[in-house]
Amino acid sequence: MEQVSEGITFRHVSKVYAPGGEPAVDDVSLAVPEGSFVVLLGPSGSGKTTLLKMVNRLFEPTSGSICIDGTDIRELDVTALRRRIGYVIQQIGLFPHMTVARNIAIVPQLLGWDRRRIDARIDELLDLVDLPREYRSRYPSQLSGGQQQRVGLARALAADPMLLLMDEPFGATDAITRAALQKQMISLQRRVHKTVLFVTHDVDEALALADRIAILRDGRLVQYDEPCALLTEPADAFVRELLNADDRIRQLALLRVESVMQPIGPDGAPASAPRLAAGEAVRQALSLLLRPETRAVTVVDGGRPIGIVTIDSIRAAACEDGAP
Repeated sequence: MEQVSEGITFRHVSKVYAPGGEPAVDDVSLAVPEGSFVVLLGPSGSGKTTLLKMVNRLFEPTSGSICIDGTDIRELDVTALRRRIGYVIQQIGLFPHMTVARNIAIVPQLLGWDRRRIDARIDELLDLVDLPREYRSRYPSQLSGGQQQRVGLARALAADPMLLLMDEPFGATDAITRAALQKQMISLQRRVHKTVLFVTHDVDEALALADRIAILRDGRLVQYDEPCALLTEPADAFVRELLNADDRIRQLALLRVESVMQPIGPDGAPASAPRLAAGEAVRQALSLLLRPETRAVTVVDGGRPIGIVTIDSIRAAACEDGAP
């Protein structure tokens, strides 16, 4: 198992609900580095939510250990632990009789923050999740589903938690709202750099959001890796079929790098980046980007740099609407 000095570490974690029963989580070991966005992906009953809920001790492991920043969570006071962890669920759980501002302020109030600090934090968070500050005085019933989910996210971030747990947070929204919330989450994570553990059964959502994906089946960890590595080197037939990997890779073979490139920044193309002609297949770029030393590939036309391709731009192409 990969070792990390900070973040979340699961060591041989199992959970059995009834004595003699089948384990809901079965000997899972994985490391979630600090500041990374890790998705738990798998079909219903694979153990995703059970594993997530053991982090904030809504469920206790039957065996094994879970450490946050090197400390076993069983050594921590449960209430204090949960106040350090943001928690977002599909049902959102906003208090209907409380305004947006009061919903966001709950944990800071419990932590004894003064009024001025809480008010400033509310405004900061509304800006962060792209909601007008005028929404402070609105009630949940006056918000759309997507707006409610953004308030739920703001509330989870209110006390600047070290860790964010998200259990199918966008699952109850329509496709358009869901796509917008995913883009919002990507943008927000680039700004706050939280350690995020995110549960979903939606493959496209996992590929779009994750730095790394942990694929679970029947409570066991099948494969844990970066999205592009999972697509190109699935551990077995289950992973390949779950991700629809063959079709996605075939799609990348049909795309040209010029169709997925990003503009060159003000500093110009990276001097050390390998180069590909605009008409080359995206798969060629992917093979270069899977090398540890390569962060970007420069796209050239007639020897002139016209753009760059990164893992993020290829991942977006593999997940965009209309992909096989």
